[in-house]
Amino acid sequence: MFSYSTMLIFRYPWFIYSFLVPCYGSLKPGFSQLQRGHRLDRKLIQSFTDLSFLDCVIECLVTPRCKSVNYFKGANFCEVNYENKTTAETNYMDSAGWVYNEKEHWPKGLAGACSNSNCQLNETCKHKRSSEDKFFECVLSDCGIPDLKGIDLNTTRREDAIGIHRRIHASCADGYSQSGSGRMNCQSNGEWKYDIVCEGEGLNG
Repeated sequence: MFSYSTMLIFRYPWFIYSFLVPCYGSLKPGFSQLQRGHRLDRKLIQSFTDLSFLDCVIECLVTPRCKSVNYFKGANFCEVNYENKTTAETNYMDSAGWVYNEKEHWPKGLAGACSNSNCQLNETCKHKRSSEDKFFECVLSDCGIPDLKGIDLNTTRREDAIGIHRRIHASCADGYSQSGSGRMNCQSNGEWKYDIVCEGEGLNG
């Protein structure tokens, strides 16, 4: 049996249009700013599979550190970035099949209850399906951007990310000698696990 709202939709098409048109209107600025054939390279927080483009945007909206997204429609693959093409201009590149877009182009309301969250920079907001007193919770999203003495993040790989259970490959900058591997693993407690040490070449010379 049809619900009352379903009957209204069939009998009065304007009933559904009254909801869709305002929503679509608020999304037009975001869609108009899509950068097709581009992506931001090596600035990943986290990546996701089997997400629609709007779900990818929402992942960025609920993650305070996120500034932009890369999306590959053919595989429904989403990447959320901690930089954008303005702050990481040299990492913005041509890439067939990808779409690039920035967080600021979308209405906060897409994030639902999370649009009013107080999550910290290294957290992401998750909606709670059943709760009497709170509609969202903040959970750790990443380990932050490593700032070890002498470290060089320009050697990170395409798949590297700072998200929980992800890893990056770093090295020591010019003028420093390296001991230990350059692999850094982001642990579930939001702390990096690593053994790389960068020392100035003149210190022991």
